[in-house]
Amino acid sequence: MPQRYDNFADWYDTYVTSGIGQPFARSADRLLAQILGPGDDRLCLDLGCGGGAHTPTLTGLGWRVIGIDISARQIDITRRTGLPAVVGSAGRLPLADESVDAVATIMTTTDFDDLRPVLAEARRVLRPGGRLAVVAAHPCFGGVFAERDDQGSCIVHPGYRRHQRIEEHPLLGDGIRARVGVVNVPLPVLLNALTSAGFILQETAEDDGDQPIPNLLALAAIRPSR
Repeated sequence: MPQRYDNFADWYDTYVTSGIGQPFARSADRLLAQILGPGDDRLCLDLGCGGGAHTPTLTGLGWRVIGIDISARQIDITRRTGLPAVVGSAGRLPLADESVDAVATIMTTTDFDDLRPVLAEARRVLRPGGRLAVVAAHPCFGGVFAERDDQGSCIVHPGYRRHQRIEEHPLLGDGIRARVGVVNVPLPVLLNALTSAGFILQETAEDDGDQPIPNLLALAAIRPSR
């Protein structure tokens, strides 16, 4: 996976900060603020931070942030913002047990072939009572098999139930998915990965966009206290 985003790091940074992906990124930021809440100078891991597009939202909420991403080129971009960030695998985080107060992962769930070890690692590094915030493409309406028309109506084509990586498909469009591929994640796969990692689901939310059908889904979960 490193070479996928390394090859498009600068393009993707522009895409989400000032290009046609910016409205989705800002919508994700609003969801993130809703489900994560204030940081009060506590430490938050931005898991799969990319080029740091969502860091201003996290710091604006009062969190101290450390970013981790497998793409060395994206980490270079993140460090330009002044954010402490390291190259690392989401399935083997370079952090000690119970070392962060929150984990936020934004628009990453469709990058991982298997979410279970990723969320298990998120639980490991969270302190008891710590909060996990997941903002993702909506599994039902924002996946690769969902097609929208100009009025915002949505057709979900056959394939929604398949949990697999898609490298080529007519509905991939011309954005980041067409460049790096995407993992189709049915809703039960996402929720079961969360609960099997030992999290307690506390809150769900959908985006506040002007389309009649949401693009994004957010989940907030807690690592239980001892």
